[in-house]
Amino acid sequence: MKAAVSGPPRAPACDFCKTALTRGERHRLVWEGSLPTTLVLADLCSRCSTRAESLVELHGGRGRGAITLAQEVRPSAPAHKVTGFIARGALYLLIAVTFFLIVTAISSRPG
Repeated sequence: MKAAVSGPPRAPACDFCKTALTRGERHRLVWEGSLPTTLVLADLCSRCSTRAESLVELHGGRGRGAITLAQEVRPSAPAHKVTGFIARGALYLLIAVTFFLIVTAISSRPG
């Protein structure tokens, strides 16, 4: 039995040429059937997406009319993560200042 490989996760790769996809690339071959859902068939790099029609013709099989190339833009980080980070930092600062004032008040008592 093989041991699990640990380390950083690999970058996503093009399903046809196996080159690593850059962060902003999101070209997908999708199959849009009669149902309202879509099925992702392949993630493509920008080079392979320029020849998507020939890839569909070569690998499409039956129903290739339902296969389309979709370019999706990855959404930026949600604002609530940044707001939560700032709020958590402010809370930690408030706790530290309160602790400092309590310790200062206790240690400055005469006697």
